[in-house]
Amino acid sequence: MNLSAFVGFRYSGFGISSGSPADNRFLSFISLVSLFGMMLGVMALIVVVSVMNGFDSELKRRILGVVPHVVVSGHIDPAVNDDQRIVASAPFIARSGLLLDGNSSQIVALHGIDSSREHEMSIVPDHMIQGSMQDLGDAPHGVVIGRPLAYRLGAMVGDMLTLVIPEPSGDGNHFTPKIARLRLVGTFELDSELDYRLALLNYSELQRIVAAPLLDTRLRLGNVFDAPAISRALAHGGNKTRNWTQQYGDFFETVRMEKIMMFVLLSLIVAIAAFNIISSLSMMVKDKQKDIAVLRTFGLSPAGVMLIFMIQGTVIGAVGILAGTLAGLALAHNITEVVGFFEELSGSKMLAGTYFDSVPTDVRYSDVLIIIVVAFLISILATLYPAWQAASLRPAEILRYE
Repeated sequence: MNLSAFVGFRYSGFGISSGSPADNRFLSFISLVSLFGMMLGVMALIVVVSVMNGFDSELKRRILGVVPHVVVSGHIDPAVNDDQRIVASAPFIARSGLLLDGNSSQIVALHGIDSSREHEMSIVPDHMIQGSMQDLGDAPHGVVIGRPLAYRLGAMVGDMLTLVIPEPSGDGNHFTPKIARLRLVGTFELDSELDYRLALLNYSELQRIVAAPLLDTRLRLGNVFDAPAISRALAHGGNKTRNWTQQYGDFFETVRMEKIMMFVLLSLIVAIAAFNIISSLSMMVKDKQKDIAVLRTFGLSPAGVMLIFMIQGTVIGAVGILAGTLAGLALAHNITEVVGFFEELSGSKMLAGTYFDSVPTDVRYSDVLIIIVVAFLISILATLYPAWQAASLRPAEILRYE
């Protein structure tokens, strides 16, 4: 084995040891603190990033699985459906209105849909609590709303609701209210804000109420992030387009920024562990000055001395990173059960009052790899200054009085 590697592994405590136990302890107390600090930092990063990924994925599924990805107003070329990025298309009309039942009312987004094709366009049919999309298609003047909204309005399936839509006049100077009576034929529950502010009607029904001469076209995409590019491409043909990023882009950008900030803040734990590596190596350099001087007199180069301490610090960091990765992956994959266990012990719900009944997790190994690489680079950088100190020692001055 290379001499620098042999001595570096030995000083780190993970190589061959000889001599008295006091001279060959596995790790100093500060080295142990460095190792556990690195382990806790990596573990915390993996768990927190996985949980934030879980919330992000759930929000996208619950919201972007329902709202239109792209809406095109005006004539659309049928050849657009040949675009591999577009999964499905259907007629669509959207308005805002007020739903009333007795003394209760709620402003809602009205989506006029093709109920026979809604299973291709959104996840709502998979989350129906009462009734079905077929009921919406069969019943005249039918409407489907979120179950929480039905509770708020005090309405049950079969009840009649009043819908008021403020429709602008041709010159846009005033609004004419359009009033219709609708029968509640079903409820859904997505566990998102849409449960309180989305109402689904057949597009023909909503078109009749507002007397709209033309329908829009709703596109569902395989990758929701293709929406801006597809919108721009369709707008070049003279069509008016809108996509989900105009309404929800800022929200998901905020979620992404929160994830980045949490990554940066939790990286400080790794940085603290790196400072401990610097401290432990600096103490080792001070303690082993005579040994370093002897090695230098036997011909070991300054670069070889640097490599000894770089290997020592890197081994400590690598072991901490490995332990933190294994512990973090195990905890991240089971965080829902772990949190549920502590909720049972405490008798309270961590996410009470939110749209979530459990902590979601989404372990992305690309993120785990980034965490490992960043932590490893930090541990290597932490070794440079103490290693340079060791390489700068002058053997003649140290051994002058020996």
